[in-house]
Amino acid sequence: MLARTPALLLFAFVLFASSLATAQEAVDVYILSGQSNMAGSGTKSQMPEKWQTPLPSVQYWDGKQFVDFDPMKLNVNGNGNGRFGPEVGFASTMASLQPGKKIYIVKFALSGQPLHAGFNGGNWMGEAPGPNRATFYPGTSPEDPNMGKHYIRLREQFTKAFDALKEAGLNPQLKGIAWMQGEADAKQEISATTYDQSIALLKSRMEEDCHSGPVPFAMGQVLPNIPWMERFTHRNEIRKAQADADMRSGSELAILGVWNVPTDGMPLLADTVHYDTTGQLMLGTSFALGVLEAANQMKMLSAGDDPE
Repeated sequence: MLARTPALLLFAFVLFASSLATAQEAVDVYILSGQSNMAGSGTKSQMPEKWQTPLPSVQYWDGKQFVDFDPMKLNVNGNGNGRFGPEVGFASTMASLQPGKKIYIVKFALSGQPLHAGFNGGNWMGEAPGPNRATFYPGTSPEDPNMGKHYIRLREQFTKAFDALKEAGLNPQLKGIAWMQGEADAKQEISATTYDQSIALLKSRMEEDCHSGPVPFAMGQVLPNIPWMERFTHRNEIRKAQADADMRSGSELAILGVWNVPTDGMPLLADTVHYDTTGQLMLGTSFALGVLEAANQMKMLSAGDDPE
């Protein structure tokens, strides 16, 4: 019996450690990413007073640590403290609809940058992936040598954020992704017509790298203005691919959890591409609603209670 004591002690320790991990407080994390309309073109000085209020239940990753979400103090754009993006409407709406819940937001955006592996920044290199390219292409695995440099930076940010929460004794859970990107991919036929495939891969890889199951993925529909600028040669094709990817589309291309957020009618700046102050607030609000709606739809489907 004495010889078995160390094994019993080890087993008890494992059970104790497991119970501690289970007891850790689970917290909700949302990742916001994309290109310039996610970086943000809203002007803080034009923001209505209602939206300027600090949100004590929301924490924002500043690249090094989580800080209180104060929209008028945070450099949420990355290109200057006077601008903001969809995170303001997103955070405010999430906090309003989930009172009493702590919310953590991680945002990473780069202006004018593509998703498809065939790009290197603004240059089209051909359909086949290649190493060291400036793109959000997530690779087909965590070790893919063709993973885009932008995705590597995005992954570094949310990995650091998750690690910081774990070090604080919390159990971070990815609850949703908001994605505002695609204008760059509308400039090539292949990237536009296969955008649904790019989104499917991005979503699954982000979930994999966050050690998460399927989560809501709210995707803003690009280029709502008619007429659109000539450089977006495949605007109609990419919008169709986005619509097909929506889990409600009925298309064979539909992706579980993807929720296409219509942007038609959201006010734009004079360049007809970027959303103005009101448009950014509307966009962020729509992202929050889209994530929550997609989450409820996924729950109903998993329960076999399809509303159709």
